[in-house]
Amino acid sequence: MTRPSHVVVPWNSIPSSLVKTGRTILTSILGGISITPEQRPSLWEAALVLLGAIAVAGFILLPAASLVLVIACLALWFLSLVSEVFRGRIEGMLLCWAAVLPLGGYFLAFPREHAIVTLDRVVICLVFLGMYFLKPSALTAVPKQLCYAGLASLVFFAVACTTLRNSPNALNAARILLDGFVLPVLLGWCVIVRFDVRAHLPSIHTAVCISSIISATVAAAEIVTGQDLLPFGTAAIAYGGIVRPNGPFESNDTLALMGAVSFFFLLFLGQTLGPTLGVGRRILHFIGLAASLGMALMPMFRSVAITLLLVLIIDTFWQHKMSRRAWRVALMGASAGVIFIAPLFAPQVFEDRSNGQNAYARIAEYEQSFRVFAEHPLLGVGFQNFNRYVSGELRYVTSYQGVTSVDWPHSNLSQILTETGLLGFVPYMMATVFLFRHMWRLRLSSGSGSLVWKYFVYMFLSYWITGITEGSGYSPLNLWYVFAIAVACKYVLTQPEPLQPGEAGLSGLAFSLRSEAF
Repeated sequence: MTRPSHVVVPWNSIPSSLVKTGRTILTSILGGISITPEQRPSLWEAALVLLGAIAVAGFILLPAASLVLVIACLALWFLSLVSEVFRGRIEGMLLCWAAVLPLGGYFLAFPREHAIVTLDRVVICLVFLGMYFLKPSALTAVPKQLCYAGLASLVFFAVACTTLRNSPNALNAARILLDGFVLPVLLGWCVIVRFDVRAHLPSIHTAVCISSIISATVAAAEIVTGQDLLPFGTAAIAYGGIVRPNGPFESNDTLALMGAVSFFFLLFLGQTLGPTLGVGRRILHFIGLAASLGMALMPMFRSVAITLLLVLIIDTFWQHKMSRRAWRVALMGASAGVIFIAPLFAPQVFEDRSNGQNAYARIAEYEQSFRVFAEHPLLGVGFQNFNRYVSGELRYVTSYQGVTSVDWPHSNLSQILTETGLLGFVPYMMATVFLFRHMWRLRLSSGSGSLVWKYFVYMFLSYWITGITEGSGYSPLNLWYVFAIAVACKYVLTQPEPLQPGEAGLSGLAFSLRSEAF
């Protein structure tokens, strides 16, 4: 006896009553697990966890194929961001740049030494070019003082370019000029005219937290291992047996100042987000603050510690509530206690950081810089040419309290003055003056003006107090500093206009008439 083959029942032959019964059962089952809007984020998180598990398994089982797949996905994702940029949506590109900024200089640069193609240049140039595909009516007007600051920076760039013929490596000096003084102007302009800050505050906060966590993790690993994990050139991280990490950046002063600016930037973003900070975001906020503070303190710059203490004192008087003032006074007492207890646990570090010879060397260096400037007052000795110019020249050797100069400017002002002369120094300082004037005027605006002014002062002090004793003005710090200030400015410029009493009355009348009509 043969077994019957599979019987295919046509769909049309199924009774309609049976179909309705099946639909009823399926609807009742799915109705018990209906997805509410509150449950959707958890489902997204579960999907991301599943994808992460699949990715980890793929890298273990098929590492080469998985790597190719990841690179292909990243390339497609980058192309999608580029397409968004040329449609006027620059937020995604800039947010990704802000999150991976610490790793871009090492992993996303070609060639590795004296890179021509870098993440900063590609992203900012694409975003800047994308602005020209938009109608002028879709752009926000840049305030006059900020325009003057940008023009002054470009004038300094032009003057510095005329001195490149004296630089030991003109191409490398041009690269530093482009990254330090042209790209920040383009970035700040793009943020002001197009970046929708208020709609993307949570995303900006997340990107800054990720950037800080990456930098602090690399710096902490360097302290533990005693090695420069992401080396740039010949930069050292150990001085006299003391590990002072530079993290994913070229120098340790860049790491410290990036951390200080990120710390106050996160405090500002936390204030603007306010009650919208959920439990998860509060945890991320706390981790980001701890990471940025670690970035600022791990390189052990006394100027950074003095800046943080000074800001804490200023913030104590800025607060109106006695409870908040009491917390800040307690924090200052705890900081003083750490200073007195530190020698017991790290005597070598404390002895090095409290030694007055470093301060004497700075004073001797200022005298050396003045001698160089006196001989070349107009155009200086050439951009990035100070060390080569004074090395081996006995007439430029100075000393103070028996400590000789170190043949490096060790100050933003000294470096600009000696390498570009007065013709470069004047527009450089005018850019800072115009920026400060604009922020001073913003404090008088209603709403968030005073909040933006306060955190601008803190970031300004972080940048300049250490900048007087360290030559950090040519570093990628300028990009991050301008990005943070531009975000704060755009937040004030796009604040909602308050309704006038007459407008409020008309709005209420219109609402009542609409209600009566319905």
